[in-house]
Amino acid sequence: MMLEKPKKLLIVEDSEEISSLLQCALEGQIGVEVIVAENMAAAKLAIATHADSFFLAILDLSLPDAPQGEIVDYVISQSIPVIILTATNNDHIHELMMEKPILDYIVKHNTDEFQYITDLVDRLYNNADRKVLIVDDSKTSRLHLRSLLEQHNLNVYEACDGLEGLDVLKQHPDIMLIITEYNMPNMDGIDFIYKVREKYSRNELSIIGISTQDSNSLSVKLLKSGANDFLSRPFLHEEFYCRANQNIDTIKYYRQMREAAVTDYLTGLHNRKYLYDAGTKLFNNAKRGHISLTVGMIDIDFFKKINDEHGHHVGDLALKHISNIMQTQLRDGDIIARMGGEEFCILCVNLDPNHTSELFNRLRIDIMNKLLVVNEDLKIEMTVSIGIFEGEHDSLDAMINNADAALYDAKQSGRNRISHFSTIPTSE
Repeated sequence: MMLEKPKKLLIVEDSEEISSLLQCALEGQIGVEVIVAENMAAAKLAIATHADSFFLAILDLSLPDAPQGEIVDYVISQSIPVIILTATNNDHIHELMMEKPILDYIVKHNTDEFQYITDLVDRLYNNADRKVLIVDDSKTSRLHLRSLLEQHNLNVYEACDGLEGLDVLKQHPDIMLIITEYNMPNMDGIDFIYKVREKYSRNELSIIGISTQDSNSLSVKLLKSGANDFLSRPFLHEEFYCRANQNIDTIKYYRQMREAAVTDYLTGLHNRKYLYDAGTKLFNNAKRGHISLTVGMIDIDFFKKINDEHGHHVGDLALKHISNIMQTQLRDGDIIARMGGEEFCILCVNLDPNHTSELFNRLRIDIMNKLLVVNEDLKIEMTVSIGIFEGEHDSLDAMINNADAALYDAKQSGRNRISHFSTIPTSE
């Protein structure tokens, strides 16, 4: 059940206060369009009006015109995934979870639950980009687990044993969660986990061991071999989802922190740290003759004037504007990094020397021609100066310094131009 963004979310709730709070939270944090219905009749009209538009419905279990939860069966019959809102937590709710394809239920104790709902919806909305691998020799078991995971819109892969699991992981190295059976032929769960942990730490990929053999010794074995969690069959659907979601969230947060460490917070480009980490590897390859490397240094002309005349907010918009143009104009394999302030560095791999000037000059002209539109009354023309170094040198630092020297020459020669490094830099 794959979600296609953007789509709408349906809330059916007779309390205007609760529906308004939920609507504000969901539209504000996730950016989805929320349609609110106060009863079952209004819900039917909304579904008919917005046919095939809802990726999810949040339903009050007791409505004035549907006091026994009739709304749940109706919405499920329309192939819309369901989250239940209820005033009570009892066995009836658990039975519903087991009998019907309900994603989750939330007890309306206090407003803190709204954050849980928002986080849950955010997860469901983005799960299509998250990959899970099921490793189990039982086809029936794989189908059951796949069904549960796909209800939460996850991208699911399967393997019948550890050897096949390793092959799938090799093809999809961005898998976030593996759910593996312990008892399997060819390679059991323990050996499979050991192999996975040779390449992926617990922070990079989460593993849940699963088995019908419920014993403390087995859970310890799996955890000691590198599993993050253990689940014994048979299990409640709620427990399965809690374990799976917690493990996926852990990997998501780790990846976000790792990405933040190498990303410029303002422009979304790589930062100086990433440039030197990745650039050093490229430089070493260039030294061995495997690739060629070209360095470009770019500086926004008269950037201080933009800040002084229009404020730092407009200066931030200018940096984002230039960054977007660079990402559009340059090749996918080029590394673009913000060095600090209004200065950027570009590393180009295997750039044809005959096309170097053409590439950077096209970028310069594109920046000059595309005005920064702040509002109807404020449109700012911007230019950049560019320094280029291509060829061999003793270090990446030296290459960047030479490109910086060429940038200085471009600035001194009148700005809005490119300059190539040589013994005595010359402008063009």
